[in-house]
Amino acid sequence: MIKTFDKIGSFLREVNEFYVHKKCLSKYSQKFFSSFQKTINKVTTTNDWFRMEDLLITFSQWSKNLKKEKLEYWMSKYSITKKKTKKILVIMPGNVPMIGLHDFLCVILSGHKIIIKLSEEDNLLLPFLCNMMIYEKPMLKNKIKFTKNIFHEKFDCVIATGNNNTARYFEYYFRKFPVLLRKSRSSIAVLQGNETEEELISLNKDMLTYSGRGCRNVGKIFIPYNYNLNLILKKSFISEYITKNYKYTDNYKYYSSIYTMNKISFQKNHFLIFKEENNFYNPISVVYYEFYNDLNQLKKTILNLKNKNNLQCIVSKNFLEKEILFGKTQYPKLEDYADEIDTIQFLN
Repeated sequence: MIKTFDKIGSFLREVNEFYVHKKCLSKYSQKFFSSFQKTINKVTTTNDWFRMEDLLITFSQWSKNLKKEKLEYWMSKYSITKKKTKKILVIMPGNVPMIGLHDFLCVILSGHKIIIKLSEEDNLLLPFLCNMMIYEKPMLKNKIKFTKNIFHEKFDCVIATGNNNTARYFEYYFRKFPVLLRKSRSSIAVLQGNETEEELISLNKDMLTYSGRGCRNVGKIFIPYNYNLNLILKKSFISEYITKNYKYTDNYKYYSSIYTMNKISFQKNHFLIFKEENNFYNPISVVYYEFYNDLNQLKKTILNLKNKNNLQCIVSKNFLEKEILFGKTQYPKLEDYADEIDTIQFLN
């Protein structure tokens, strides 16, 4: 299986290099590229949030992870025993392109069968890649199934990702099954005032990659009192990427107007709004900020929130043991599990 996933990674790498650097495709990739190009065109025309720029970010990231040596290193940590093959229902989100691929890898590499319920927002890319995998390894045809009605399926356990509202329904519907349930999470950054210009530019990527729609996107920043927000607002490295997205700019105009009409204090540049707020779940185009006095007290507060499963990523420098470097939130490794729940262990 690892060899098959390695080939998918090579294909995605060549696709990305073709679009970015106009590099020629190998004979193997040429067999699939024309059909994949049609799929890409359909994705970008049916979902305004998934632009070509976003797909290329996804292809690049997965091409780096789907490599033989990385897959082998990841799986070497586990002892996959030949137990009874289970049918795993995976309900995938659709806020980020191909976000359900990691769960797919976990199920297949654990030796189980997968029943996939795709989001309507992201229902084209994974089926295409699965057809490529089946072409490479025909036995996978009996291990992969897509469904539109989960209540017509028979399964042994469930992996479901959704928001806090859908999670309540999942908890009820699947109460008789082992279930790995992922709910709403947010990501934060902690600034100490000594960040470099490069780190502040990279923070833009953490906030705005995929238009800020992922749980790994920074939606709130903790800053020291008297911190000058212009240090962030003037770092417009990513502005061209984000301002081309009219769905995003509609949100930006809407919240700018709402805050202005209601005389709510905020700061902004031409693509991002900053609002002082205690809340963690920010709307698209808005990033919340909160001042702090005591860094040690802030650390205790954040660790408490993390233990309550509210935080996905914490971006900082020399603040916490398990922090993420600036600009790296959207580039997780294979072993970086969503919600820090080991999916392989759950399946075994």
